Amino acid sequence: MQALRKTAEGRGHVALVDVPEPQVGPHDILMKVYAAGICGSDLLIEDDRHFYRAPVTLGHEFSGVACAVGSAVTRVREGQKLVADIECAPGDWLGVTVDGAYAPYMRLPEHVAYPVADHVSLEHAGLAEPIVATHHLIQERAQVKVGDDVVIVGPGPMGIMAVQYAKVCGARRVFLIGLRDDERRLQIGAQVGADHLLYSEENPEEAVMDLTGGKGAEFVLECSASERGVQHAIGCARKAYEGPGGKGVIVFISLWGQRLTLDLDQISLGQLDIRGSWSWNGRETWEHAVDLLNRGVFDLDPMITNHYALDEWDTAFANLRAKQDVKAYIHPHGRKWSPG
Repeated sequence: MQALRKTAEGRGHVALVDVPEPQVGPHDILMKVYAAGICGSDLLIEDDRHFYRAPVTLGHEFSGVACAVGSAVTRVREGQKLVADIECAPGDWLGVTVDGAYAPYMRLPEHVAYPVADHVSLEHAGLAEPIVATHHLIQERAQVKVGDDVVIVGPGPMGIMAVQYAKVCGARRVFLIGLRDDERRLQIGAQVGADHLLYSEENPEEAVMDLTGGKGAEFVLECSASERGVQHAIGCARKAYEGPGGKGVIVFISLWGQRLTLDLDQISLGQLDIRGSWSWNGRETWEHAVDLLNRGVFDLDPMITNHYALDEWDTAFANLRAKQDVKAYIHPHGRKWSPG
């Protein structure tokens, strides 16, 4: 079978390669891949700006169907729709250091596999990993509460998912900040619940202060991975010297790979709470996220903006870089394959 692999260390070195179909042991599952979501991390791996272990098949956001199960597997049966926690063990990440989903078939250890309900489409199930990461961001790190104002900087897939999750948690108002050339993504953000769309080029900090009566937002989620985005986050957060109501919380979710210049006076004098969010808290987070997926809590269709065959991967990567897609899927069995 053909797989899209990072073949060697360094910039580039991503190509379709012939590889054998994976062999499964007694505690493994062979999954037929329906969809593999293209993530910004895949582009970073191509650019040699994210950790990985080459050679490796990429693709860490995925859904599929169990087509064979090992003799000792008890939690999954053949024919079930599946998603999976990509962290198999410390340092072993599906699609990053262990072979992933940009291939027709992939091997899953049973302990990372999660069946999803029959009524959940495999297209929606393919967004399980972003849902998990957003659950960790909103619930476990930020801890957004009913009545909070939330600013989200960056209308990428995580930012748009965070819009919906903040609303589910009872946020009073959600402000989504993006660039002028993010217009399509901003409009999708509005479609799924953003109350105010603000442009990075037009002093969004001032707009947030005006709309919150000079207080700023209780929570700011920085999802843009840009220095300008960090400055917006600090400027929009509620600070101790801007009146009663407590300090603001800023949570950073993006991977950086660069040094930033920050105004520490605003952070210290404003008593801002700075937190990081990456990955999740294992099985507990995944069980919550799969439950939300099964209950259809999120409006996922607007986020899925394109579909590609495996041999169209270079076009798919280029379109994501150009912000032409929000969440696009690669279908290793072709765009028309359905599990039936």
